[in-house]
Amino acid sequence: MKGDIYTREKCPVCYGRLVHDEKRNGCFCTHHPQCSSTKYFVRFEKLFKNFQNYFEAYQFLQGLRFKFNEGTFDAKDYRKDSPMGFSTLADQYVKMKEQDGLRSIQNIRNYMKLAKNYFGQKNVKEFKRPDIRNFLFGLNVSSKTRHNYMSCLHDFFYNLYNDDIISISQIPNMPKIEFELEYRTLTDLETQEKIISKVKEISYNTNPKIWLGIDMLSLYTNIRPKDLLGITETDIDLDYGIIEILRPTKKRNKLKKVIIRLVEAHIDIIKDIKKRYPALPHISFFRHHGGVSGCNTGQPFGEKLFYKWWKKACDELGIKGLDLYGGTRHTTTTALAKEVGRDGAKKASQHGTNKAFERYCQAHDDETFKFVKIAEKMKKGNVLQLKRKAGS
Repeated sequence: MKGDIYTREKCPVCYGRLVHDEKRNGCFCTHHPQCSSTKYFVRFEKLFKNFQNYFEAYQFLQGLRFKFNEGTFDAKDYRKDSPMGFSTLADQYVKMKEQDGLRSIQNIRNYMKLAKNYFGQKNVKEFKRPDIRNFLFGLNVSSKTRHNYMSCLHDFFYNLYNDDIISISQIPNMPKIEFELEYRTLTDLETQEKIISKVKEISYNTNPKIWLGIDMLSLYTNIRPKDLLGITETDIDLDYGIIEILRPTKKRNKLKKVIIRLVEAHIDIIKDIKKRYPALPHISFFRHHGGVSGCNTGQPFGEKLFYKWWKKACDELGIKGLDLYGGTRHTTTTALAKEVGRDGAKKASQHGTNKAFERYCQAHDDETFKFVKIAEKMKKGNVLQLKRKAGS
């Protein structure tokens, strides 16, 4: 049979070699049968492993023989540096995702860090559904966050399969985690305009781009705060009245181009701002221009800056429980659906699935831009009024 149990000890009487005797459960001297070993090692092809107990060595050897016979033996599974260990491969997975430039990379780092703490160097070929289930349901998180952890682990194991590290049968089945996203609090367009006007009133002298960014979020329902923060000076083409936005996709090293067609009011406002704050093409458009404690001139806006000014305006107006998304994109989308129908509002927001759109609607080609123009008119001309005041 393949492989065997050996010892480095010698017979204390004749210094001869001690030979494995499976019937007597040990290694013995052929000339002095009473002399046996106390330490063992298993040699199986190029694999060596030491044992202090014969029965542990024997069970290990039998396991190797079984895996060899079924065709699943891999010496890498038993190396000291654990090349097939979860933590080792999790680190490689995170590095790969970092190179992809995903916006969700920090979440991925957090998910895999907790998983590494839980699973350690468990061999990735040995994972079963209960292993994943016990980890996920041991987390003190919401069902949505638990689902995000599960999605990350699912992607991790499929990447191992795609890299020929594990077989399709070794991908563990994921537990079913149901969740329902909460609907955001909405408002009406009149209240929305009051808040945006208040944002302009309290922030325009500090930096007009604060109000501009929030107003854009309320009108172009297919963009997100992070989209705006990534815009550079050269991404804005005022001759054609467009902004080009590049979004990371789920595919590695792939970016999706989103083109925003600007209404005339915003074109004129941006022209005025660019004259007041000229900059090199590669510089972030949404950046600080001084006058803000702790922020340097030229420093890009932080991720939560629009949200902070939105909440500040709401507080001054006595409006509670209305966040930036609900008060801008969701409110406008819902109002559009009442005016042009759900399909039209979905076209304007450019949602790929009905499930995602449902959270936006609770009641840029030419067609998309048509809905932007309708939304502009529905906002009771407030943008046009602000346009006339932009130079003041």
